[in-house]
Amino acid sequence: MRRDRFRTFFEASPTARLLRSDNAPLILDFLYRVFKSGELISIGQTDLRTRLSGYQEEIHETEPALLPGPPERYLTQWSDAGWLQRFLEAASVEPQFQLTRYAEEAIQFVDSAVARGANLVGTESRLRLVIATLEDIVRGASANPDRRIEYLRAQRAVIDAEIQAIESGKSVQVYRPAQIRERFQNAVDLLRGLQSDFRAVEERFQSIAREVQQLQASGHDTRGDILGHALDSEDLLKQQDEGISFFAFVSFLFSPNQQALLRKNIEEIQHLAALADQHESLSRVRRMVPSLLAEAEKVMRTTARLSATLRRLLDARAAAHRVRLANVLRDIRQHALQLRGASASQTIQLSLDADAEIASPMARTFWVPPQDFDERQLTEQLIDPRHAQAMASAFAKLQRLDLRKLRGHIREATVLGKNETLAHLLTRWPLTGGVVELLGYLQIAHDDAHLIDPSQIDRIHILQTRGRTTILQVSIPRIVFQPKAATRESATKPR
Repeated sequence: MRRDRFRTFFEASPTARLLRSDNAPLILDFLYRVFKSGELISIGQTDLRTRLSGYQEEIHETEPALLPGPPERYLTQWSDAGWLQRFLEAASVEPQFQLTRYAEEAIQFVDSAVARGANLVGTESRLRLVIATLEDIVRGASANPDRRIEYLRAQRAVIDAEIQAIESGKSVQVYRPAQIRERFQNAVDLLRGLQSDFRAVEERFQSIAREVQQLQASGHDTRGDILGHALDSEDLLKQQDEGISFFAFVSFLFSPNQQALLRKNIEEIQHLAALADQHESLSRVRRMVPSLLAEAEKVMRTTARLSATLRRLLDARAAAHRVRLANVLRDIRQHALQLRGASASQTIQLSLDADAEIASPMARTFWVPPQDFDERQLTEQLIDPRHAQAMASAFAKLQRLDLRKLRGHIREATVLGKNETLAHLLTRWPLTGGVVELLGYLQIAHDDAHLIDPSQIDRIHILQTRGRTTILQVSIPRIVFQPKAATRESATKPR
């Protein structure tokens, strides 16, 4: 049985096909850069194509034979292979792409295998986690009140003994740095695995929506049968293990008290000396709450589309049109059966009643005279090579303004739910692009509806670039960057 399952996995699973692909290192690296390092759940087709084109240029500098085709071809191939999901959103004018659960599994497997040699291999914390989980299962599965009271009393005795020890002046038992790093690495590993779970639940909801649409389009089942199938499938999903776990997760995460407690713990973890060198993991934990909220909201939008499909199915007007069409087709079949024995010399006539087409004469546009263009005498344009070289040199020296990077600084500074002034933010990320970069922050503050207070003035000191040592002082209104959740009433996640 296990051998057959392994063979089926390696022959049919998109995850195995991705890992066995000749370009697997390049595909996984590109997908990780875009969706994991870029903290994106979905991305537009134009943006993804541009990023893939830039990635190909980077590769071709050293290995021109790899990924030689156009970006559109690879995006189509990866979508057909089941590694990328292509879909349309109502608020978007172009197709969107996101990772499938198979790509998530492949990235998670390779990332875990590569990091296993560099990360701490924690055995003590994992054993404690296993023991605590088993105890929790035994306690939660028992309906015996005596056993529950016995456990609570034992827990209270342990807490009382620890309180007495501290009050008597004994030293407090704390984790050693190695134990802190070990437990922190376990938490980060569990956090990485959550996104593939989101993709699995979301794809299950999408499969239910596709089944409902296929049954509705076939016309063989009645409206009640289709509705019953959809409701039974949705109830079955909610009763399955992944559905129960997901809805419990959403209820837990969207609780304001749990969010506040989680943010507080994350803020305290950032200041632990034992984790000072864990920059990437700390950054991932800082983005934990916004990332999980965005993932949960993405799945909830999928369930909303399923509900919209059910509402369209229950539309009485659409049902009436289908009944009317079925009656007309039945009448045609009856007349055809009556004429089946008639001779071929008889003339068969068919009349159709259709609504009259009424066109409004006011719908036609008014006459507009053709546009006249001034006649110009064309002259030969001579290009001065020295002037063109000087212009090209000046263009190359222009400072690039990366608004995505600046927004990343703002998001990281406000991820814990606190406001941050521009002046204080620049102490953490000093300006490297001069006045242009400062104008970028001002433009973001205006576009993203952050707080701009003209009554207070902040003075920003800018060290001039390109070899200059002078300091430029700029006076600007006070800019206060707010968490994205505070920019909308009843918002559930940062934008």
